[in-house]
Amino acid sequence: MRHTGLLLLSLAAALASCSSDDDGDYKSPQTENADGRILRQLTINEVHINRATLTDETSALGAAWNAGDEATYFNVSSFTSTTMDVGTLTAASTGSTSMFNGSVRCKAGDKVALFYPAQAIPTTGDNRGKFTLSLSGQKGTLTDIAENFHYVYGVAEVTSVTESTAKATIDNMQSLLAVCKFTFTDGTNTIPVQTLTINYFDNNDDYPTTIGCPLSATLTPTADVNSLALSYPGQSAWKKDGLSVTLDTETSDGVYVALFPYSPTGYMHFTVTGSTGTYTGTAKATLKAGKYYPVSLKLTEQ
Repeated sequence: MRHTGLLLLSLAAALASCSSDDDGDYKSPQTENADGRILRQLTINEVHINRATLTDETSALGAAWNAGDEATYFNVSSFTSTTMDVGTLTAASTGSTSMFNGSVRCKAGDKVALFYPAQAIPTTGDNRGKFTLSLSGQKGTLTDIAENFHYVYGVAEVTSVTESTAKATIDNMQSLLAVCKFTFTDGTNTIPVQTLTINYFDNNDDYPTTIGCPLSATLTPTADVNSLALSYPGQSAWKKDGLSVTLDTETSDGVYVALFPYSPTGYMHFTVTGSTGTYTGTAKATLKAGKYYPVSLKLTEQ
């Protein structure tokens, strides 16, 4: 009888370990939703990339995935006020296209968003189910932008499923930010840069002034990549002294900066500090998502 009691206790513990103690957004992998979704090993074939590893090709940027790159998936089709199927998919190979794999709760026909670089998504609050794009902490290099700041988004459609697997196809990923390469001169000489600060600029003839810069924006996942739109905080929440990019090593060869495709005034104000002093200047700017802008600007020493 003692052995029987131990067996019953062990069985009870095993059953308890298999039961779901999740609530709200997340559901046990062992349970099937009323709509037929279960956890499946999803493979997305031929995921094209327009930025991951970045290389400067003078007038454009080349790009490739690295094997092991992680992207966040978000099942747009299953998202409700009580359900959010989200997690991580991983690139299988290095190259301009790669297969992505991972476990996803899905069914045939689902639209699954893919967002790079991977990030955690809030499960509660005003930003529940939204991606956050941040410009803070840039180091002025292409490598830093590739790894941390050049956000891309695409939507895969689940085309077929079995009890444990799923396959999906995806169109090209869409870049959400613009990338600029800034070099500066005083009209004759190139200016070495240690720190670059960028503000939006009110070019009013009577009262020209810098007005700060938003350092973050949110993206609500959608099944239609053509309807993507970033949401920006109100001006009261902008960084009043602008976006600051501090380089580890002073350079005259160009500063790479990721920027939002957004300009409330159409003008930007630049402040550069380095070993030769401080310089400022203003330029008209129209930036588009996914575009690369290698530009040289003339500044005035202060």
